[in-house]
Amino acid sequence: MNDERQLIDGYLDEELTRDEERRLAEWLAANREHVRQFVRDAQLHRQIRDTMLARQMQTDALAAVERAERKPTPSPLRSLADWLSQLFALPWIPARRGAWMALAACLALVVGLGVWYFGPTVGEPVLAEVQGAGLSLERAGQTLPAVAGTRLRSGDVLRAPSNVTAAISFAPENTRIMIEQGTELKVTGLSHGKRFALGVGKLEASVARQRPFKPLVVTTVQAEARVVGTRFTLAVTTNATRLEVAEGKVRLKRLNDGEVRVGAGNYAVAAPSHDLAPLPLTGSILREYWTNLPGTVWIELITHTNYPDRPDGWNYLTNLSSLEMPPTWADNYGLRLRGYVHPPTTGDYTFWIAAKDDASLWLSPDEEPENKVQMAHSEGAASRDWQSDPAQQTAAVPLTAGRRYYFEVLHKASLGDDHLAVAWQPPGGTVEVIPGECLSPFKLK
Repeated sequence: MNDERQLIDGYLDEELTRDEERRLAEWLAANREHVRQFVRDAQLHRQIRDTMLARQMQTDALAAVERAERKPTPSPLRSLADWLSQLFALPWIPARRGAWMALAACLALVVGLGVWYFGPTVGEPVLAEVQGAGLSLERAGQTLPAVAGTRLRSGDVLRAPSNVTAAISFAPENTRIMIEQGTELKVTGLSHGKRFALGVGKLEASVARQRPFKPLVVTTVQAEARVVGTRFTLAVTTNATRLEVAEGKVRLKRLNDGEVRVGAGNYAVAAPSHDLAPLPLTGSILREYWTNLPGTVWIELITHTNYPDRPDGWNYLTNLSSLEMPPTWADNYGLRLRGYVHPPTTGDYTFWIAAKDDASLWLSPDEEPENKVQMAHSEGAASRDWQSDPAQQTAAVPLTAGRRYYFEVLHKASLGDDHLAVAWQPPGGTVEVIPGECLSPFKLK
């Protein structure tokens, strides 16, 4: 970014790099007129983020103007206009009384917004609660009691063993970090924003809006997450860092290369041989069904007059543990499952399908549904019987971690017991029903 206006827009969109943030901070410090421009642009760009606050300030300013116009003596607002003119070194004073009153009201709003944008955060980290026994606090090489109410300092290391969780609060600021069991978290700095290092384990954080240029930063072995206000979860293992965002946006930077912004309802993983990209949160798929449909083969489903646009019902199956439907769901129905598979590692995958009556598995080489092809077919197999027919198994399919691939399952069930499951074998792994954490739903328009 070469233009200051672009730097301001980039900051408000949380897209600046560290170097660009430094350049913007230097530009603001060089001239107070730059601060005024920043505040004006922030007001326009955000469209006054806190609408109720802005409306109240405008109402108060207009009311002051009306009161001043009714008084024969010099209005207090004139003094405000004079003070603002001196503060910002304005080279002119409005000639018309109504003009300077309107200007004073606008400037009062701008100053208020400037205070709001630059207002300091006041929270200090405190160990708010501890569940279980065994939480340790290391400070300057010494182990101290880790009890609720302990104030944390830069350099402190918290270690939560199994069956122990803890929370760090920054009251009165509404920022809170939950430390899950098996987690090691170090406070690496507090003077230039809240900075932590997550060595292993998992944390969940709800972060209030932070002061400009002082974000909350969490680093791991693989990545860095920069936050100015949101709710997110960060988990780290030996080989990967996974970020999930519930609200707002988080900037995730892979330490050796690459950076991505992750918005609400998405996740990203920083790991070797893994595309760094935001993807929809996993754990659910789309189910569409057609009832009162006799027959035993899936061709009867796709030739039905109401297929594919008028199902008798549909829903999103959430919190899925795996790609397996509950047995004996109904009689004489047709089913279509749609979604995406998210491979955890890069390499060749083999898929299997097993179903009573008739079912087919379709895969796309990318995330586009129109590119899907039929890959496997099951007819009359027992539950999780992957070997009853060679047609149940696909050839090896190359998949890249960090991408998603569209899949579709068509299932026709008749009377009596019914079941359906889809499995895969990851590179170097064993055959398993595809876990829910590797699935996300196709979204209906």
